[in-house]
Amino acid sequence: MLDRLFRKLGYVPASSMRLLPDGAAKSPESPLHQLHADGFDRGRAEMDALCAWHKDGEGFHYAIGRDDWVPLAVAGFYLSENDQCRAWLDEALRARVWVPHAALASWYAANRVALNGLGANVDRSMEAYSAASAPGDERAVVPLVSASEMAELFALAWKRYHLVSPFRKLGNSPAYNMLGMHHSFRLASQTNEHVLDRVVEWLALWLESRGLKVDHQERTVFVPGYEALYFRSDAEYWP
Repeated sequence: MLDRLFRKLGYVPASSMRLLPDGAAKSPESPLHQLHADGFDRGRAEMDALCAWHKDGEGFHYAIGRDDWVPLAVAGFYLSENDQCRAWLDEALRARVWVPHAALASWYAANRVALNGLGANVDRSMEAYSAASAPGDERAVVPLVSASEMAELFALAWKRYHLVSPFRKLGNSPAYNMLGMHHSFRLASQTNEHVLDRVVEWLALWLESRGLKVDHQERTVFVPGYEALYFRSDAEYWP
């Protein structure tokens, strides 16, 4: 329960800053964002809308989607050209897996063609819908919003739930713990979690309404050309 609370406050299991596993050779054929693809075991992994992960000794293996399949959270942030959306995605990736800048930059560069302009590209397939005739059913209304509107709904819901604490050291006095577990904080967290879960469902429906294939179990969307990012938390760091 405390681990769950710490995550809500922005504290996540820290990854080391090493990248290559002990004794591993640096393959010139492997880009930095896929150096650890072979070590990731998807059959053991847990996953959410941003990434998949599994424990490996004292550390973790992480995967941001899989090749040709983009995590719904990544797609949600890329529906808009808004710079703040990209900054929040960058923040989410760093807070979650502590991936080094070089590997993250490699991943962004590799997916420039697949992801840039994603929202505008998929929006064109819904010209037949008319906002003026929007029905009242929630699932029927979702396809009617534009890419930028879907991006805003998703980004705000994500940020409210994954608010990162600006404090480096978490308070631990009895008084702090009592107030931190107050029902008002719990209710706020539960509400934000519910909103994000619902918006992720809307995002999946919105993408499907535009003809994209969604894997609801892994919470990914099919985007040909996408390259996954793999990271091992306890690997060697190169000079």
